[in-house]
Amino acid sequence: MQVTPQLAQVIIAVVFLFLLLAIRRRRESILHWFRRAIIVEATYLGVAVFLAKLGKTTPLESVLGGVVAALVVMSRMPVRSRHIPQSVRRKKIAEFEYRTGKKFNPRKHELDHEVPFSRGGSHTDDNLRVVERRKNRSKGAKSPWWDLLGRR
Repeated sequence: MQVTPQLAQVIIAVVFLFLLLAIRRRRESILHWFRRAIIVEATYLGVAVFLAKLGKTTPLESVLGGVVAALVVMSRMPVRSRHIPQSVRRKKIAEFEYRTGKKFNPRKHELDHEVPFSRGGSHTDDNLRVVERRKNRSKGAKSPWWDLLGRR
């Protein structure tokens, strides 16, 4: 199957659309979201081209087969959400209050990830801790060259 200029333009337009949509997302999730989009697009194109090369299906059936395969792959892929479950949140706050004797103040304290969420950290209670908001916000998302210089 030859790639016609029209097909190339459609592929470029789809990738450009995904990039435009990704700009609105938080920068930590852009890479994860973009990987998902590439895998789904590759599945769609691969199945559609395979069915078209078989020659036993019409072009419409090939495209529909690719869409169905892409939807199945997309439904099986895990989605990373920034939502911390309420049960975990309550447990960590109660643990903080018991351990320190201080009352949790939402204006003063926040839940912090020991392994940052952007680097694959989870929302489990062993990866969360309660810290002061000022300290948590000062950490920020440092670029890799800060880590190389040893600055925190």
